[in-house]
Amino acid sequence: MATHISRYTIRCCINPAIILQLTILGLVQGQMGMGEMGKVKVFAMQLDMWAPPRDDVLIRYNLTDHFKEGDVSEFPEVTVCLRARPVVLMSYESHISIATSDQDNDVLHMYRRGEHHGFYYNGVRQYGFLNMTNDIGLHQWSHYCHNFHHGEYRAYIYGELAARGPFSVPHKVPLPVKGIITIGQEQDLLAGAYDTDQSFRGHIAQVNIWNKSLTPEEVRQQASCVEAPLGNIFSTDREEVELLGGATVELVDPEYFCQKDVEYVIFPEARYMAESKLTCNRIGYEVYTPNDETDNIALHQESLRFAENCLSNYHLWIGVTDKEKEDVWRKFTDNTVAETQFEGNEPNGGTGENCMLMFLPNGRWVDTSCVIKWPACVPCDVDRTYPLRLRGFCYSNEAETYYEVLGYRGEKPFLHGYYGMMVYKNGNYTWEMFDTTVGEVVGILDVPSKDSYPIGRHTWTLMMSMCNHLIGSSIQLSFSICDNDQFTCNNGDCISKERRCNAKDDCSDLSDEEDCQFITLPKGYRTERPPDNETEGLAIYLNPLVEVLRFMKIDDIQRVINVEFTVEIRWNDPRPKYFNLGDTLEWNKLSDSDRQRVWMVKLTFPNVYDGKIKQLSEDLYLSKIGVPLPPDFNNLSVRRELVKFSSDLARVVYVEDRKLPAYILKDIRIDILEAGTNETRYSTLNVEFVLDRRWKVIVLTVYLPTAMLQLVGYTTLYVNVALMDVRMTVSLTTLLVLYTLFSNTSDALPITAYVKLIDVWFFFCIFLLFFIIVVHTVVEHMVNLSENQRLTQVLPYDPRRTTEKSVRPSAPEAEKLLFACRKSYISIHFRVTSLSQG
Repeated sequence: MATHISRYTIRCCINPAIILQLTILGLVQGQMGMGEMGKVKVFAMQLDMWAPPRDDVLIRYNLTDHFKEGDVSEFPEVTVCLRARPVVLMSYESHISIATSDQDNDVLHMYRRGEHHGFYYNGVRQYGFLNMTNDIGLHQWSHYCHNFHHGEYRAYIYGELAARGPFSVPHKVPLPVKGIITIGQEQDLLAGAYDTDQSFRGHIAQVNIWNKSLTPEEVRQQASCVEAPLGNIFSTDREEVELLGGATVELVDPEYFCQKDVEYVIFPEARYMAESKLTCNRIGYEVYTPNDETDNIALHQESLRFAENCLSNYHLWIGVTDKEKEDVWRKFTDNTVAETQFEGNEPNGGTGENCMLMFLPNGRWVDTSCVIKWPACVPCDVDRTYPLRLRGFCYSNEAETYYEVLGYRGEKPFLHGYYGMMVYKNGNYTWEMFDTTVGEVVGILDVPSKDSYPIGRHTWTLMMSMCNHLIGSSIQLSFSICDNDQFTCNNGDCISKERRCNAKDDCSDLSDEEDCQFITLPKGYRTERPPDNETEGLAIYLNPLVEVLRFMKIDDIQRVINVEFTVEIRWNDPRPKYFNLGDTLEWNKLSDSDRQRVWMVKLTFPNVYDGKIKQLSEDLYLSKIGVPLPPDFNNLSVRRELVKFSSDLARVVYVEDRKLPAYILKDIRIDILEAGTNETRYSTLNVEFVLDRRWKVIVLTVYLPTAMLQLVGYTTLYVNVALMDVRMTVSLTTLLVLYTLFSNTSDALPITAYVKLIDVWFFFCIFLLFFIIVVHTVVEHMVNLSENQRLTQVLPYDPRRTTEKSVRPSAPEAEKLLFACRKSYISIHFRVTSLSQG
């Protein structure tokens, strides 16, 4: 009260700048007068983790007496700073609540849900600071400062700016800092209507409120572990607050908040060094090393309670090694040089002994081989950087899955859930999961040996209904430090999810290739019903890809093409849930049983020869079409109106050489057609390809030989008329060969009722050869007729006359005929050739 009076009196006669200086001085003097000089109050609320939460444990202070009549109690600038160290989390971890009436019960409410901070300002919940997060910080001190400056919010964590921006102030910016301050609870009514789910369980200290904005330097001073100025409106280190429901207070030095507690847990089972280290690693810890002689004595004293279980005089492993450099012993935890506590003439093992054991009688250290078959217990240094995670339930908040290994129950370490769940051993082979908030056993687990822990994947039996699972049902749960993008092996080891179900054994216990299901169907899924389009009223579109592999046979006579092809059809079915999908399709191949459970496209081939198609294989794969959904921290022939092919995405691909033995694939295309009637409509995928016959083969095998035969037949017109046998023999032979070629070619072509162009060509060639033979016959007849009518002239012998060889004369009419045939043949030949080419 002296402080308040001093400020009120000076206000009447001193300028505001001096008032502020004197006010702060008065507050500091008031704090100095309370308790021990330089000490800080630390308040404790509901520290018993085995007890259910309560709604009556809190700290309270009435600000009404703080202000005198006429004092300003609404400020456009307010800063609230505090330290908190929770031991158990609640749905709402309420830090401070200010209420002025039953209606205005959320004038200011600062809270945290898991890693996310939130607040109410003048009764309005603020949603714009989702990035205001920090680590859970269980059993660790965290410092927060919240600054409200004319409608702008600035949040500091550990003295550093974490979030900044405007907040919603629909009514007014000034904050009424009056009424009732409650620490550790949220007021639904003025100084009442508390809720267990909105309580704070742990330690809280240095709660200060200012009617101004602290500078960043002042915030860092508040977060440091030194004596700092107190809030000019409220401070738990100055005001006499009410402690309700068993809340307690103690005085500590400011340096206390920066001291790291020594925490470790001893696993009282004798194991070799490698297995002991693995035991610590699987819960996110490392083998513990005492920092000094005091810590070593404390470790030795605690280990004595488990001496009988640790089997020998060298009963405890120490987390140091000199493997990197001889006689330089470094800690497993951070690789720093350890302060050793050797026994007698130790170490004496040289380079062959790089690990450390504790001697049971006096707690001193002896070096030993890291691979020696010597069982001993192991202390694990508590590190909450990577908490254990419980997967298999249906929690909505990821922090609800976090667990830590703490003290002992039944001479075994127990697992503590951040939100009040306990997992402990009850009997030789049974572990229980206990919910402290309701005081009931959730489930039990039978382990194969008395030294086994519930780390890894195990099947629990539920003792109460959880996540739509009935009492007595079995559910698979896992405890591990694996992240959301990792898979938990049965023994608790972690591998990346990409290595799950990849046909390789990546877990040491081979459990990553077990139960490799890709798909889980929802209740009510029907295999005969296709998936719906995202746009109501539209059909689901199929994305087809036709890949023509090769043409096996092209039969011109039967007009049949034997072709081998694959049809790939893609569609989206959002109804099932998909698991363990890899980037390679072969990894995502569904089994025969899974294929029968899901909807599939039914294909028919209407233009297949004789109605039969030889299907070589049919497979169904799952394809990743995007990034996975956010990790789940709780695990493990159709009517056209419904389905149609997508014309935009339909594709056809030919993968072989386009040059076939007798044809060239000139073009291949794909179209989407609609068929059927109004009663039965369906979508048709139509693939067409254009084949051009390779003309060089035809020219070399048909046209060139026939042209040569015609040329041979034509040359007989130039043979001497007297050589009739030669002309007739060559002409007839040529005609027979040409007819044989025509017959073979016709057999290789389809039988048609119309005349083909190749037939016209052969008819022309045969006719010309026939005409030549007729000409030869006519010429021969005319020559013979002329000879019979001609008189032979007999002359007297004249020795001076040269003897001439008798030559068979030709008739003038025959010569004219031959000349005319040669000209007509050439003319006809050229005309027919031109016609054929056209």
